[in-house]
Amino acid sequence: MHGGVTASNSHSADVAAVSRAVGFSPALSSEGAGWKHAALYAWRGLCEIAHFNPLSEPVLIYHTGGAPVIDVRHDQGRRERSRPGLMTLVPPGAPVDWYIGGDVHSYSLHLGADVFAARSDDAVPLDPNVRFQCGLVDPLLSASIMALADELARPTQRGSLYADAIADVVGLHLLRLPFAIAPKPGIRSGLSRSQLREVLDLLEDSIERGVSLGDLACKAGLSRTYFAEAFQRATGTSPHRYLTQRRIARAQSLLQHSALPLAEIALQCGFCNQAHFSQTFRQSTGTTPSRYRAEVK
Repeated sequence: MHGGVTASNSHSADVAAVSRAVGFSPALSSEGAGWKHAALYAWRGLCEIAHFNPLSEPVLIYHTGGAPVIDVRHDQGRRERSRPGLMTLVPPGAPVDWYIGGDVHSYSLHLGADVFAARSDDAVPLDPNVRFQCGLVDPLLSASIMALADELARPTQRGSLYADAIADVVGLHLLRLPFAIAPKPGIRSGLSRSQLREVLDLLEDSIERGVSLGDLACKAGLSRTYFAEAFQRATGTSPHRYLTQRRIARAQSLLQHSALPLAEIALQCGFCNQAHFSQTFRQSTGTTPSRYRAEVK
């Protein structure tokens, strides 16, 4: 019914264990997508009862359909219920029994430890002391999971920067909720000139192949969470949006100074296909790549 993966090297073992528990493999998987700090799985099938042994990292499960009522038992027999539209947060090390008795239709988002990285420059992960929660209603969390599912089903750009950014939003949001410890260290000013120069150079070199938020933060010598806010302060935009802007700028140059077909330009600028390239180009410039080429030639 639900997924058991992590964003670390242990996620494959977790998801294999969950697949055995429910009796089928995930219908959609982020394995192979290059995501570094979170993993997403879609679960579709029939299951009566599934016993989940303790997983290694926090898992957020979003029930989107299937059986109308699901009995959930944990903590020496404590019983709760879930249904479509609700979420369940399972902390690491928590065994759970799911009494489904029908169709499974859910997503599981598995969060690596560095999603909860300290909001400081020491890159020391937090232990958020996540507690089991069943029956959650949270529009931000559900929208984040569906945004990741959409990106997984229909990728738009190469690299993990988009998925990293959403995973960090989820991690920070969970830390601010009552069932997690949320320290609030202050955020300092933006990046230094040398940090910003090195990060912008890395982004420029990554236009075609993509880059992860972790790689950018490592270049600056900061934790991922602090880096994202420092970059926003320094540039006025997010790393993902900045990279998209640079991809569009390179596309404009290629459209003006080369005869490459649009499909090749899309690939050289880091887009997964021509359709997503054209859509993003039009959103950014107000015109299509073909029209732009005709106007500047």
